[in-house]
Amino acid sequence: MRRVVHLFLALSMLTLATNARAQRTNVVRTNVRQIILTLETDTDTFKRSLDHALDRSPLDGTRAEDEINEYVKQFEHATDKLKDRAEDNRYAPNLAREVLIRGRSINTFMRKHQLGGDAGNDWARVKQDLTLLAAGYKINWRW
Repeated sequence: MRRVVHLFLALSMLTLATNARAQRTNVVRTNVRQIILTLETDTDTFKRSLDHALDRSPLDGTRAEDEINEYVKQFEHATDKLKDRAEDNRYAPNLAREVLIRGRSINTFMRKHQLGGDAGNDWARVKQDLTLLAAGYKINWRW
């Protein structure tokens, strides 16, 4: 009889632990999805303010302007791929790393060219989103 009780208790505890783990996984997935959506919105805002800042800067019409526009295009493409596969535990962490690496290129450009104002503030928000994304996928990330 004791064995049956112990077995029942062990199975009950295992079931509770499994349910708790599944709930935590769902919370993480929900948070990551929300981070990605926020990242997309903030990236769109950054892109607009960047275009405006570049048009009013000495970089207008230069190779550097073409370079940053290409960085942002690749960044958006990588973010779209991540959004499409965010639930896929096999591919999503690597796609998140790609987004982060592309973000690092933009960050380097922003530091080098010191585009402040709205573009600088909007980039700071995108960087914050990327830091949260790294945490959501448990990626050790430093700028």
